[in-house]
Amino acid sequence: MNKRIVTSILVLTVLMTLAVPAMAYRPQDVSQNHWALEYISPLLDRGVMYVYNDGNFKPNQAITRGEFAYSLAKALNLNTAMNTELTDISNHSARGYISALVQKGIITGYPDKTFRPYNPITRAEIITMLARSLELNDEQNAIELDSNFYFDVNNSHWASNFIALATRLNIINGYPDGNFKPNNNVTRAESAKLIANLGNLEVVKGQIIETYPISRQVKIKAGNQIRNLTLGSTPLIGRNNQIVNLDKMLISDEAFVILDKYKNVNYLKAYGLITKDDVATKVSSLTGNILSGEELVSIAEGDWAAVTPRLKQEVTMTLLEQGLTIGEVQAIFTQDWDNLEVAAQARLMEAISINTNLPIELIEAAYNKNWEKAKEIGKNTALTAGLKAIMSNSSLLS
Repeated sequence: MNKRIVTSILVLTVLMTLAVPAMAYRPQDVSQNHWALEYISPLLDRGVMYVYNDGNFKPNQAITRGEFAYSLAKALNLNTAMNTELTDISNHSARGYISALVQKGIITGYPDKTFRPYNPITRAEIITMLARSLELNDEQNAIELDSNFYFDVNNSHWASNFIALATRLNIINGYPDGNFKPNNNVTRAESAKLIANLGNLEVVKGQIIETYPISRQVKIKAGNQIRNLTLGSTPLIGRNNQIVNLDKMLISDEAFVILDKYKNVNYLKAYGLITKDDVATKVSSLTGNILSGEELVSIAEGDWAAVTPRLKQEVTMTLLEQGLTIGEVQAIFTQDWDNLEVAAQARLMEAISINTNLPIELIEAAYNKNWEKAKEIGKNTALTAGLKAIMSNSSLLS
């Protein structure tokens, strides 16, 4: 009887132990109500982040570049490496992890071949590392975003596209005042959240087999596996150099996909056969996006009605700034090529007059080969000499 009681107690104890959930590790300086505890504890359990020798995590302390490199490499399950051209990490405890990130192209260091591992990392720097971890530095994988997400980060900022993409991927957010503050340091608690957000994402590479715009799904062959992927609520979708809808994808396009924590498509970049729309979009960007790619295609096909009045006005002002007259611009918009030729001739004559100081009437007479009138106009020696120069250089007016 006693043995049975003892056995029952032991079994009950084991069952009670199994029924109690394991408590995640909590450093002594991170309270139970700390906003970042849900991110910090799992990373400590996995060895991705660590506490200091005094048992504190120091959540409000700025994380250094070396510390973050260590945690990022651990989160990515990278093996340590020792070969790197960086000159200032040989004595750093995380040198093997820093070198591993260099080999993956996630870290490049500064132009002087230093990494400065003891410097606090900035928000722009940390986002750049995270974006490279997702291979968004690869041109085929990246979607260029023109719009500025934040007041203090414009398109000329070196990390602007990484910051915009990271925002769209819900890795990071800006401040309530609409700024990103790219040069601010990142605390250890903030970095824990960023690493956790990165861990929620999954990268899928493959080939598009079929798209289902109505059902908001895309079928991709990833290796030997066929996957039906569902679009998230606000996915970012691009093809070659354009932001597009799912129906613009072509079968056999190569696809780079990022899934969110719910395994829905948050980001889809496809690349493949260059289409007329791709070329038009590229030309549009080279001309300062005065006209959209679709409008350039319409213009190329002679459909000027597709260009809105606002854009017509912008084009008019641009052409005028480039030296065209209002007559030339009007001839261009009405496709009056005969008048356009006349207007172009007049502008050419004015340009020659400006650069030679000869009267326009003399240049016009020479252009029309009206030599009698030209001689009459060119009465003095200087004008006659100028006339002879024009006549002898017929290429000016041909």
